[in-house]
Amino acid sequence: MSANREVQFLIVDDDEVDREAIRRAFKTEKILNNIFEAENGVEAFEFLKSKNKNDLQNNPIIVLLDLNMPKMNGLEFLSKLRLDEDLKRTIVFVISTSDDDDDKIKAYDFNVAGFVKKGAINLSISKCIAMLNTYSKIIEFPPY
Repeated sequence: MSANREVQFLIVDDDEVDREAIRRAFKTEKILNNIFEAENGVEAFEFLKSKNKNDLQNNPIIVLLDLNMPKMNGLEFLSKLRLDEDLKRTIVFVISTSDDDDDKIKAYDFNVAGFVKKGAINLSISKCIAMLNTYSKIIEFPPY
């Protein structure tokens, strides 16, 4: 990844308390990257589509995605995202309360980078966000 690329994060979750906990973890870890929010898959997809390829190339976005949301749930969002020629390589981490193995299988079938159970991150959400920050600095993002 070139030095001038600033990774951005998109939190997609209908629960304001969960979004706030994630935002607070970014602050605790002193991560100053841009953080955007969407309450469901529809809002998230529209937000990503509003970005042009140059912006995504220079400022890639990592999506932190809940599965259980109204309007368009996380799996529906992933399906639509992976079918979109411009967005199909977007890096997504699922952060969900789901214990359902089918949800995990389906999410990984959509090539998510990881699946984190919300109960696990509530104990160490800052550590999870710190890991994402490190991840975003060491990986090579796909071209858009």
